[in-house]
Amino acid sequence: MTSNLALSDNKPSLDILMRDLQQLSRRRGQSFSDWVGELLKVGASHFNASLGELCRVSDQEIHVVERFSADTAGSAGGSPLNVSDVMPLANSFSGVAAGMQTPILAPDTHAHEKLSGHPFIKHLPGAYWGVAIHFGGVVWGTLSFSSEALCESHANDENALLLMAGLLELKLENDEYREELFGARTSYQLLSERLKNIQHIDLLTDLPNRGALFDYLHREINQLIRRDGEGAIALVDIDFFHMFNEKHGHEEGDRILKGVADSLRQAVRNYDYVARYSGEQFLVWFPDTLQSEVVKVCERMAAHVSHCEVEGTPVTISVGYCAFRSDSEEKIPFSRALDKLINLANTALNEAKAKGRNCAVSASKRPITITSLPI
Repeated sequence: MTSNLALSDNKPSLDILMRDLQQLSRRRGQSFSDWVGELLKVGASHFNASLGELCRVSDQEIHVVERFSADTAGSAGGSPLNVSDVMPLANSFSGVAAGMQTPILAPDTHAHEKLSGHPFIKHLPGAYWGVAIHFGGVVWGTLSFSSEALCESHANDENALLLMAGLLELKLENDEYREELFGARTSYQLLSERLKNIQHIDLLTDLPNRGALFDYLHREINQLIRRDGEGAIALVDIDFFHMFNEKHGHEEGDRILKGVADSLRQAVRNYDYVARYSGEQFLVWFPDTLQSEVVKVCERMAAHVSHCEVEGTPVTISVGYCAFRSDSEEKIPFSRALDKLINLANTALNEAKAKGRNCAVSASKRPITITSLPI
């Protein structure tokens, strides 16, 4: 056996290895794959090995994560393994290293007490250095170096292997921390966006709430007046909702509110805007819409809402709307104009209730002009 031993004293010293590892530890902006490749190259040089591998251990299998090969014909598994190759844990020395508390130092695998009886010894390398890599409190995988030829043992081999393993474990932890930090930042951004949306969304109906409604309408009326357009505002009230709530309870009342909200959303056109105004009332904004078109949409809203039923009886709605048009280029206080339009729609809604509900009433026979509003 000794005649085959490759007696070599030209291994780099531990000081040189530490210098190389220190330089490697300072690398920034390098991918994990490239970084590990450099580590394996440094280790292979130190051990005069032809092969360096980082393997992941899981479910009785070993998965080659990264490898450096000075001799592409060499392999730690009997036949050449590529990155991402998987083999049974029992078929490699790495399976032994994964279960050891201390590194395996075997410049002659045939003479090593743990490796000499390995069932695949005839197909495995003549020299092997391996150590378990721990991450998250468990064995994550193995770091190993091997050579087809037998090698000579050196006093600093264990320290060298432990240095590289420690640096690799630190790298895993740092990368995991960065990933967690990035994930936390992403989650925070998503949460912030969600909280921002929640501030503008009615949680029960998933419609814009009153605050979002007025922000939207101030901009819309501003633009509509500037282009001398026509539009309408409608207030929608669920008929006898308070009576229903008292009889059936608030949980059933919430179900009806959700159903009506969905029905209104489906009934209006893509460019209309529906929001929850208050309690059982909703507001619908009709931009660039003639009064005759508003009547048709109100009919469609009533038809859709009727699909919501309480003990077999269709739910009905009362609607009051105010159609208007712009006729002035003068500066107008849009917020005051909006308040007046909503008040007119509310007056029409009260008239619809007085007529017996389940109908739509207009605030005027023709669209009112913005300049006619008592602002």
